[in-house]
Amino acid sequence: MLSNSYQTAERHQEPFAVQFSIFLSNRVGQFKVLLDLLSEAKVQLLGVSIVDAIDWGVVRAVFSDPNRARATLKDRSLPFTESEVLLVELAADETLSEVCGHFLQAEINVHFAYPLTIHPDGQPVMVFHVEDHTLASQMLTKHGFRLLGNEDLADPL
Repeated sequence: MLSNSYQTAERHQEPFAVQFSIFLSNRVGQFKVLLDLLSEAKVQLLGVSIVDAIDWGVVRAVFSDPNRARATLKDRSLPFTESEVLLVELAADETLSEVCGHFLQAEINVHFAYPLTIHPDGQPVMVFHVEDHTLASQMLTKHGFRLLGNEDLADPL
């Protein structure tokens, strides 16, 4: 049973990042074409997960500049959706098992997770899409985990 300390406050906004789910035909080289397109637009891919099916693939990705990524995908008429994800930084004394233990304690389902390939501040960072981002972020913050937002991922150039 959860205590009232996890109730949502009106206008309360936790750090979050934008994840893009980009739909590509399942043909050789499509991922490379996407990477080249983003590189030309000077958008850095920070984390990626690919789900493969017979006719299509879904590339789940977090970028350094979501606005530029969105514009680039729209300009090329690539189908995509966006969703909020939590970015959880793991300090030296924190584990993925602890994060998942807190999710379990709050009965929060994890829909999917993957690591960032580029780590701000040199610490490992996990991307989580969960069923209740507000509750999850409040739970993790209460237990001392650092959550990152889009502003923490921005390319300094």
